[in-house]
Amino acid sequence: MACSQRMTCYIPTRYSLAVLLMGMMIHFFTLRSNFSIIVVAMVEHSPNNEGNSSRENGCSVNTTQDIRYSTQENNTAEMLTFNLYNEPGKVQHTNSTDHGSQERFSWDPITQGRIIGAYSYGHVLSQVLGGFLEARFGGKKVLGLSILLSSVLTLLTPAAAFAGEWWLFAVRVVVGFVQGVVYPSTFGILSRWAPPSERGRLLTIVTIGETLGVFVGFSLTAHLITQFGWAVTLYITGVAGLAFCCIWCLLAFDSPDVHPRITEAEKKYIECNLERTRKGRKIPWLKMLSSPHLWVLIYIHCTDGWGFFMMLACLPLYMDTILNFNLDTNGALSTLPYFTLMASRILSSLIIDPVIKRSGFKKVNIRKTCILALGGVAACLVAVGHVRCDSTAAIVSLCLATIMQGVMIPGFYPSYAELTLGFSGVAFGISNAVANCGGFIAPLMVGILTDENQTVEAWQKVFYIGAAISVSGSVMALAFLRTDPVSWAQDPDEDKLPQPAGDTLISDNNDGENGDTWSVYETTV
Repeated sequence: MACSQRMTCYIPTRYSLAVLLMGMMIHFFTLRSNFSIIVVAMVEHSPNNEGNSSRENGCSVNTTQDIRYSTQENNTAEMLTFNLYNEPGKVQHTNSTDHGSQERFSWDPITQGRIIGAYSYGHVLSQVLGGFLEARFGGKKVLGLSILLSSVLTLLTPAAAFAGEWWLFAVRVVVGFVQGVVYPSTFGILSRWAPPSERGRLLTIVTIGETLGVFVGFSLTAHLITQFGWAVTLYITGVAGLAFCCIWCLLAFDSPDVHPRITEAEKKYIECNLERTRKGRKIPWLKMLSSPHLWVLIYIHCTDGWGFFMMLACLPLYMDTILNFNLDTNGALSTLPYFTLMASRILSSLIIDPVIKRSGFKKVNIRKTCILALGGVAACLVAVGHVRCDSTAAIVSLCLATIMQGVMIPGFYPSYAELTLGFSGVAFGISNAVANCGGFIAPLMVGILTDENQTVEAWQKVFYIGAAISVSGSVMALAFLRTDPVSWAQDPDEDKLPQPAGDTLISDNNDGENGDTWSVYETTV
């Protein structure tokens, strides 16, 4: 980063805020993803599948587990073995002094799927509400309250689990509800902090928190469980969330106008580069909800989200019951597809935007080509089902699937802004609410298909369904995708609004003198 000769180099306030929002995403995705691995530690496998390991066409399923530990008495190690099976719905108590040994529950796969998907029930309900609350009260208060409540509820989760599965279900629904405001509020804050020419960079910084959150939620959580048990892991997560809540309240601000430490030069730079739009414009709800072009985007969003939720909620279970990885290895390997997803997003964003800007191809055709990546996702999911017990090939196939899926972020999701213009936030909120239904449907479907049937064949059906859904998204895009603005989204008074001049050089400089400046060459489109 270049700085003026008369100015001390510093990190711009807007980038500091982006890092803080990245921390928010880490917290968000940690609480969203870690329960998939925690449920693996909480639940005992049913003995109904005991015969699976002898099946000629199946893997050796991790269905019978014994806990062995030694007690030292008179320098003699006595090995004690306890069978983990107990009556359905009962809690199994172990007498081991090992931190990893703890009370477990005999929940069938359908119950597990319901509990894992509980988060998404609440998450769907607060998507549009989050945007309204952010506009009314400001993102700092909304996100701060979200962190506080979700952290407190995480601390209460072990007590809810021991009280009963439906208490646990209710707590997870509320956690999902209070965290459903995160994305709408994040985009609301960025709209007041990020100049158009820097939104890609700032949003990339923020979304890195998704992958880091999944890493914490899977890998670090698995390690903590093996060391301290699942309940203590939840307590650690809740306390960490409360600590971050304090940091957020001290350092986050809704806009440059209210930030006490931002320089005047940066404040002026941000304000001069933000678009000016007419406030108070009514949202055409009826036209929006009846728009077939918007529903095409929503459908494609759902097909992309299905694959994401399958891996987020069901990948740890697949690695545990079919590939037979221990908890630590399970957590570590479950994060690999997300790192390839992050790398793919970054790399494809560096390629797709210049291609759209400089090539002679129509934008809609480039978008359709990017969405064809869902066909590659489908092929990889089918491959996972056919590699059977080859764990290396399964992990590689899943990583290839996320590489394909990473193209969707820069290749497809800008279509909302292109189609609905100033209503893109509301349009995406509706779409995200519908797409998040996959968050509870996918694990419930997996539970139904694998109930008392943890076999390769059962999981093949899961992957085939995911592949079919992905292919349908590509077909929908090829047939019906549109990127030019719809008539109801266009502002009839657009020409009267004052806008930053096109093709102007706007600099971020603390003084008004010439020198080496950090400048942005912005072209309005």
